[in-house]
Formats: sequence, C-alpha cells, structure tokens
Amino acid sequence: MAIDLQINPADGGPLALRLLEDRVLRLETLSGTLSDQHEQLRAEMRHEILSLRDQMKALESKVEDGNRIVNGKLDRLIGERAVVTGLITLVTSVLGTGAVHIALSMGIH
Repeated sequence: MAIDLQINPADGGPLALRLLEDRVLRLETLSGTLSDQHEQLRAEMRHEILSLRDQMKALESKVEDGNRIVNGKLDRLIGERAVVTGLITLVTSVLGTGAVHIALSMGIH
C-alpha cells in the first residue's frame, strides 16, 4: 500500500518542503494506528518515511545554499552601492569646494 509521492528537490522550495513534511506526518500518524497484524505495511511505511525525510534534508540543504548565494550577492550589491555613493559624495564635495574657491577669487579681483 505504498503511495508514491515523489517530489523532486530540484523542483523544490518551501512548498515542496511543506508537502514532504505533511506527507511524513500523515504516514507517521497512520503507522501508529496499525495493529501488529499489519507489520509488513508498517515496515513499508517506515521505509517511505525515511525516504521522505532524506528528500526533506536534501531540499533543506538546497534552500540553504540558495539563500547563502542570494545573501552573498546582496552583500556585494550593497557594498558596491556604498562605494558609488561615497564617490558621488567626494566628487560633489570637490566640485563644490572648487566652485566656492573660483567665486571667491573672482570676487576679490
């Protein structure tokens, strides 16, 4: 009575992880209600639960790797933005100081 629910971690994300968690919970609940007469079914369910847990771990790892990559890119983007803002501030300051100097020197003569 093994129900085949194959979720490919490559398709994943939070939704796939949630579906796997729901499936594991349902199987664990059903497995706990089986009598000793259904030991083979219980063993199949335990095997399927372990397989689902492995899929969940792989998916969690993939999501964490994706988050790390996105966070790294975001950090670089913020750093680059800070550099550009600093350069603009510096150029504006230099140009402003130069303009004041020119105005003062023209006013003195």
